[in-house]
Amino acid sequence: MTSWHWSEDALPPVSFCVHALVLDGLRVPPFDRHADGDGRLRDLGLDAATWRAWVAAVLEQRAIAGDYARTLATPDARGPLLERVRAAGEVLRAPGSFCPASQELRARLNELFADYAPAGEEWKRRMSEASRLHGSGSQQRALWKALTPFHDRLATLSVFLVEYDVPAVMPLPPTSCLIAPYAEPEGFGRQVVAAATALAITG
Repeated sequence: MTSWHWSEDALPPVSFCVHALVLDGLRVPPFDRHADGDGRLRDLGLDAATWRAWVAAVLEQRAIAGDYARTLATPDARGPLLERVRAAGEVLRAPGSFCPASQELRARLNELFADYAPAGEEWKRRMSEASRLHGSGSQQRALWKALTPFHDRLATLSVFLVEYDVPAVMPLPPTSCLIAPYAEPEGFGRQVVAAATALAITG
C-alpha cells in the first residue's frame, strides 16, 4: 500500500496574500484578472518578486508549525524548536510580518489582515465542506487515480486553496501550489492534476 499522500488546506493567511493583490491592484500571474486597486501596497514597495517571496515565507512558517505538531511529544519539542514554532505561529495572527519588505509595508499588511480575518475564517469554513470540492466517492477515487503517476515524481503535493474571482493554479516548486478552485469537483480535480503536472516538470 502506497504511503504517498496529498494534502489540501484553506489557510486564511495564505488566501490573504491573494486578497492583498486584489485590494492593491498588483497583478501577479495567474492572479492577474482583477481590476486596479488603490495602489497603496505598491506605493509602500510591494512588487511581484516581493509578493512571491512573501507567499513562500508564509508557507515556510506554516510548515514549521506542522513539523512541531508532529514532534510535540518528543524531547525535540523543547528549546530552539519551541521558539521557532512560537515565531511561526505569528503567521496566523500577523502574516504581514513575514513579508520581506519595509516595516511600513509589513504594518499595513497586518492592518489589512486584521480587517480580513473574520471573512477569511468564514471562507475557510465554507471550503471545509467536503462535498463542495471533493464530490462523490467515485469522483474522489478518480482524482486519486489521476494522481497515481506522480507518486514517484513528487514527494507529496500540498494544495493551498485561495479565494479569487477566477479559477487559477499557481505551482510553487518543489511540491506546493495555490489553487483558486472551480466550484465543482471535476474542475477542481483537473486543477489539482494540472498543478501536479507542472510541479513534476519543474522538479
